Amino acid sequence: MPFLGFPVTGLWIAFAALWIFTPSTLGHIQHWLATIPLVFEVILWIIFLPWVGSLWIWHSSLVLWLRVLIIVVIALATIGMFNRRSATTRQRARHS
Repeated sequence: MPFLGFPVTGLWIAFAALWIFTPSTLGHIQHWLATIPLVFEVILWIIFLPWVGSLWIWHSSLVLWLRVLIIVVIALATIGMFNRRSATTRQRARHS
C-alpha cells in the first residue's frame, strides 16, 4: 500500500541500502532533521515515524546487535501492518 505516494517496503529498502552502503548518509539525514525548524521536524516525525525513529535508534548508544534487532522489528512490523491493511482493503472491494 502506498504511504504518501511511496510504497512502505520501498522506503525500508532505501533505508537498508543507505544503512549498508553509506551509513554516513543516515547521520547527515539525522543532522539535517535536527537543524530544520521545530514545526517541520515534528511534522516529519509524525509522517515518517518508523524511519525517523529508526534513525534515532541507529545513532543511540545501545549495543549494535540490539539496535539492528529493534530496527528490523520496526521494519517488519511496519511492512506487515501496511500489507495487512492493503489486503483488507482489496478484500472489501471484491465483496462490494
